[in-house]
Amino acid sequence: FDGAICFMDFGALRDPQLVAGALSSTLGLMVSSDDPVPGLLAFLQERRMLLILDSCEHVVESLAPLAESIFKAAPQVYLLATSRESLRVEGEHIHRLFPLEFPPPTASVTAAETLAYPAVQLFVERVAASAGGYELTDADAPVVAEICQKLDGIALALELAAGRVGAYGIQGTATLLNSRLALLWQGRRTAVPRHQTLSAALGWSYELLTPAEATVLRRLSVFAGPFTLEATIAVGASGDVVQSDVIEALASLAAKSLVAV
Repeated sequence: FDGAICFMDFGALRDPQLVAGALSSTLGLMVSSDDPVPGLLAFLQERRMLLILDSCEHVVESLAPLAESIFKAAPQVYLLATSRESLRVEGEHIHRLFPLEFPPPTASVTAAETLAYPAVQLFVERVAASAGGYELTDADAPVVAEICQKLDGIALALELAAGRVGAYGIQGTATLLNSRLALLWQGRRTAVPRHQTLSAALGWSYELLTPAEATVLRRLSVFAGPFTLEATIAVGASGDVVQSDVIEALASLAAKSLVAV
């Protein structure tokens, strides 16, 4: 794109109605009307560039029609959007980012075998950075594998847990993961608020749910492992939430990466 790349972080934007104006300002455009969309489309129409739109999930209702308008009006403009759910617009191609692969449960693993997995590599790298020169040993390998399993290979969770090894050790950190205190472990001071603790990250996603989606997600917490659609209906349909609501909510939760298919 010859340097014609614009990065827009929507994470700090609270009002979805300001999406078009915020993007216009980032592109250096003067916003002098109540509707900045026509001017934005006119600016982009003949340009070839890449727009990187980050953290779109909480403004998706406003961003989706804008993205589709740009797609239709500016054929040489490409959009790369990161979001917990798809935009569901014309021309969209979805690339899912899965958690880091971690070792499967096993009786005994060596350090070399465990380090073949990206989740372990990240955890060990972050421990070394925060605790000073750590190297994984065969004795620690099963415990580190267990930590990565408990955290489902989620990068943010691994970084937060690695930051506690200096104080609690490998085994102590693994033990503390069984308590709710792990949700409050602090990350980087400079991280955006939703990335500073696991509790904040979970809260960010939960607060974006509809009442029915939130109810079904809470009711799904009774399952410790895989569950079926029939089981979801059995525990989810009650009170104001009927069977059709549960089926729709489950699909939405999967689309928002809160339930893994």
